[in-house]
Amino acid sequence: MTIDVLFNRRWPKSSLSEDIAGIDVGTFSRAYVELMGAAPNRPLDRPYFVGHSGYPSTSNETNRREEHVAIAMVNGQQNWRLPNGTCFELLDYQVPLKATRSDREIGKIDIFGITANGQAVVVELKVIGHSGGASDPPPVALLEGMRYASIVEANLNRIADEVRETFGRTMVHEKPIVLVVGEADWWKSWLIKSKQTKKALENKAGEIAKALDLSIVFGFLTNVDVEYGTRSKAPRLLEFPKIEYPNELPKSSFVLSNARQISLTDHEASLQRHWWQYAIALPQENLDGNQKSGRPPVASPEAPSVNLMLPDDEVIAGKIESEIQPKDRHRHFRSFRSSQALAQSVFGEFKASGRMDLLSTIPAECGRPAFGAVTSDTSLSMEVDVHTLNEPRSTQLDVYLETDDYRVAVECKFCETEFGKCSRVRPQRSGSPLCDGNYTRQQDRQTRCALSEIGIRYWDLIPKYFAWDANEDHCPCPLLPSYQIVRNVLASIVKDDGGDCSSNGHPIFVYDARHPAYKPNGAADAQLRQAAEACRVPGLIRRVTWQEIARACEGTEEMAWLVEALSQKHGISAAH
Repeated sequence: MTIDVLFNRRWPKSSLSEDIAGIDVGTFSRAYVELMGAAPNRPLDRPYFVGHSGYPSTSNETNRREEHVAIAMVNGQQNWRLPNGTCFELLDYQVPLKATRSDREIGKIDIFGITANGQAVVVELKVIGHSGGASDPPPVALLEGMRYASIVEANLNRIADEVRETFGRTMVHEKPIVLVVGEADWWKSWLIKSKQTKKALENKAGEIAKALDLSIVFGFLTNVDVEYGTRSKAPRLLEFPKIEYPNELPKSSFVLSNARQISLTDHEASLQRHWWQYAIALPQENLDGNQKSGRPPVASPEAPSVNLMLPDDEVIAGKIESEIQPKDRHRHFRSFRSSQALAQSVFGEFKASGRMDLLSTIPAECGRPAFGAVTSDTSLSMEVDVHTLNEPRSTQLDVYLETDDYRVAVECKFCETEFGKCSRVRPQRSGSPLCDGNYTRQQDRQTRCALSEIGIRYWDLIPKYFAWDANEDHCPCPLLPSYQIVRNVLASIVKDDGGDCSSNGHPIFVYDARHPAYKPNGAADAQLRQAAEACRVPGLIRRVTWQEIARACEGTEEMAWLVEALSQKHGISAAH
């Protein structure tokens, strides 16, 4: 069968360049198409994304280095780049493709990713083995990637649906990108002594890519120093690597979507249009009357609740309105830009309408439940002070979900362009900062942190959950950009008795999917990813969009008004 050429694993090193040069492009291209027609289709009760935990699944220690590297790369929740600058994320590892046991030659995708434009990325990962072996040669990696891409393309609708349901992401219906990525030593072991091998692989991959209109990319993984994991300890990359595309590798051939990236100015202008169109229908005496260009509508001091989205049902509306007391409102609560007013309207409705069960259906972007297992015993409170970290000024949680043994700290963002940073580096009343931004002993302190000096518990707990050693200097301090994120992590997992455990809870960060600051290269996105990279617990830091929350409300009688109000007032659409 023609398909069989895609399963060829016999590529002797002694004749590698000649064998690659002898590839018949027409045969291999036909094999790709034929495999699509014969591709296995997994039963509906056997998903492609099986809910990996971020830990090795075997009960015994495994030295499969490639597996540990793949898990650690996914756990890191980082942005990666393709040669043209397009960003992509890694969603899952060891993605099964078999439909039945008889599909013996069908393996698992090493890592499955998605670009910022929604195009699937099939990653074939190659590293030097635990014992130093060079693993498979490059053509085997290329053929594996092509096989998996063919099967993914054949099941594109089903996989796109699962990506939507599992990760809350929209996948476009385009051919997947094949990314063969190997660490430096793997590439060198095959190509360093043979420019002919590199040239032959480049030429044939390019011809196949052109024949199939398929993106084929070769990448170089740097600094792969992995700390092996166990069932209770997640694998970690000690220095997080990059994927590079040097001239020493075969040139990539790809055709990618080029969706226009919205700027912060465009985003703001879009919000302003929605806000002012919405405000026209409100009693004008309930607004402050200031229509200065570039300024959002603002409720009058006499009618601050006009900034809440409320249903016609007066009983439900009253419950939402009373969820946050006037004394707890933020300074800019009356502005249409207020994330607090948005959070009160949305989460207040879940509680007031008795539909908190819907929160359990919402996936975080890592595939785990965004809000955990919400039950009838779960309480929801807003603007909750946390008293477990010994802070003079308590961490205040926007939304707090709690059962007897689990808590979720919800941080809601809307127009904010970044997360809060440590205030000790800002000038104090004395005129001088209390910290120069480095985690070092300074200003005659006994401790490295100005917060630790006054008894705040952050650095007592941080080393257990983040790869930041409290007994070493850090320049700059890793807590500086991730301050608010880490506070919310600790607030969710430290119990009232002072004990802590990652199984006690997790934080979830809610944001607007359209906001450039939360997209790749955005300031807020970088803060979240810096914290996630250092986090020792897979999935402890979770994120979800307002759009995904709106999607959970679609089709429900009680929440239909909220879906409409979110779209009209803020342009937040479940279809985004």
